[in-house]
Amino acid sequence: MITKVTLAFLKAVKENNNLERMNKNRDLYHMERDNFFDFAKKLIEKTCALDKNIGKLEVKDATFRFNRDIRFTKDKSPYKWNFWVIIREEGKHWIGAGYYVHIEPGECFIWGGLYMPPALTLQRVRNYIAKHYKQLEKIISTPAFKKIFGSLQGDELQKVPRWFDKDHKAAKFLKMKSFYIGHNLSDKKVLQEDFIDYCISVFKVLKPLNDFLNEAWLFL
Repeated sequence: MITKVTLAFLKAVKENNNLERMNKNRDLYHMERDNFFDFAKKLIEKTCALDKNIGKLEVKDATFRFNRDIRFTKDKSPYKWNFWVIIREEGKHWIGAGYYVHIEPGECFIWGGLYMPPALTLQRVRNYIAKHYKQLEKIISTPAFKKIFGSLQGDELQKVPRWFDKDHKAAKFLKMKSFYIGHNLSDKKVLQEDFIDYCISVFKVLKPLNDFLNEAWLFL
């Protein structure tokens, strides 16, 4: 489970992000990493029971290296200061919609949907939405969805893409470049013993959107 030690460790990494400190706390890092991997394993198992499309997924295919890629950024901090797990059909490198849990002191959240998909994927999603927008509207208008996630989010174009009618009834969706939702979590919520079950309760509300988006980008 996620503990106060986990959050304290991540906070310390953010505040003092360097190799020397990490070397002094290498054992603590390994303990908290393994603790998070255990949390991720249990979450994956319960998510697979909820979403049969996922199938067998190893922890290594749903989590990340703690070292940051600093080749193309001015920030040369060597380590991340968060843990995350993303659960989707073909693992973390798959472009489809999935279930994401982000653990960072004061910045914990659950996320789902498609974020900045490749051009071809985005076009397929738009084509599908143009024909099935009523289904999407139904998903995001349920009381549970609105209570947990609010509304569908994503950067938008100023105009509807030229290959669609500018007055299309799904214009608000067709302008979107991403289709995602988020649910913020307090540190207190993350530390509760039933946090995994809470994640699954949120995933249940998220699943219809993920199913719709995955059907959409695979649509020909």
